[in-house]
Amino acid sequence: MKEKRVKVKVFSDRRDTTSVTTIVKQISINNTSIICQAPEELKIEQDDIIIFLVNSIQSSLLEKFKEQRKHINNQIIIVTKNESALLISSLAKDGFTNIFLFPQEISGFISFLTNLIENNNHLSEKTSEDYDFSSIIGESEKIKSIKEIAGRVSENSTINILILGETGTGKGLLAKAIHKNSSKGNKPFIEIVCSAIPEELLESELFGYEKGAFTNALQRKLGLFELAEEGTLFLDEIGDLSLNLQVKLLRVIEKKVIRRLGGIDDIPVNTRIISATNKDLNKMVEENLFRSDLYHRLNVVSILLPPLRERGNDILLLAEKFMEEFNELFNKNVDTFEEGLKEFLLNYTWPGNIRELRNAMERAVLLSDDNILRMNDFEILLQNLPLNILEKKEHISFHPNLIRLDLDFRNMNLFKLSKLYAKEVFRKMGGNKTKSAQVLGISRPKLDKLLNGK
Repeated sequence: MKEKRVKVKVFSDRRDTTSVTTIVKQISINNTSIICQAPEELKIEQDDIIIFLVNSIQSSLLEKFKEQRKHINNQIIIVTKNESALLISSLAKDGFTNIFLFPQEISGFISFLTNLIENNNHLSEKTSEDYDFSSIIGESEKIKSIKEIAGRVSENSTINILILGETGTGKGLLAKAIHKNSSKGNKPFIEIVCSAIPEELLESELFGYEKGAFTNALQRKLGLFELAEEGTLFLDEIGDLSLNLQVKLLRVIEKKVIRRLGGIDDIPVNTRIISATNKDLNKMVEENLFRSDLYHRLNVVSILLPPLRERGNDILLLAEKFMEEFNELFNKNVDTFEEGLKEFLLNYTWPGNIRELRNAMERAVLLSDDNILRMNDFEILLQNLPLNILEKKEHISFHPNLIRLDLDFRNMNLFKLSKLYAKEVFRKMGGNKTKSAQVLGISRPKLDKLLNGK
């Protein structure tokens, strides 16, 4: 995997920027190289993260920046050691929303900057296309229709969107594409999996907390709604949200404010919510497991992603894309499918959807000995075929250890059954009589008699 390079520039009216640069240089993110600079000249390049260290309302630095601002689309962070309410409010009126007071909010600053680096699409080694709708591979009619709908709703960055679909169908990728193609595509995209965090921790992650709100709350922490300000908060597996948190989320949507744990003030937030689930929320509403008012608030527009088994030749397009990806990762040159393998990939029902296909291709490319992918490279799929899949004749034919006998039991006695079974085993063993006899537990002459109908 290529390393992502991120450049952070710290500007200050004063020469000393160590209070910020020291902290930035301590941030460590896998596969990411963070380059921190403190230039004397106010020169901003595309994709730079900009941090201004400001301690006065008469900052000459900010005045210079305001002159260039209409030409700049970078992420801007303000750090100040001045607790003046006049300074903070003036910065906010000028459109600076990411403001951190040092040293009180160092933790929030680190959390915000880390999320920004991890989630901001402009900072990746990838091109912008990697997160637009061209990143959603597929030419099936269902996928074309979804891209068209998603493209239209992405233009309005205030509409909440609910993405439905089975696990592994690409709900997160679609959410990123919608965000990227919105007018706020350069703002933060922050993702959280609601089922992965205990309820009490999830609440503090979403809304943040004030110093002293609970044991070990030694300083204020900004919540994800604040970190995603003007951008998108992606709530994956929203169907697992507790009823208690559903009430609090509904309040955020209706009043556009949050309240940190232990806090008494309402904090305005301007964040689009994209949610996703593999559950039937309609049924959950009927069973009083999900609030109907929240459901309708989240479901302004819903998009249903089809399972991979319903996408036809998209399966092969995705398989080829993953082949290229893992060729590069493992330094391989696989470029061919064994005869019959494409048919198997098209007929397999992919209960794990795109995620399962990707994992299968990763293993197959890694274990391949030459430039050809073969059926035995997908042995893990063949061994774990669900029973409903085994009802399909085309899957039985590919399985190395299964055969299928369709017969009329009224006209079939044990002798005829033995002949039929022997012929099927012989065919399964590729016409090898020695192996067929071993599997059947009979001699070669006995096998010959059965194959010849004697």
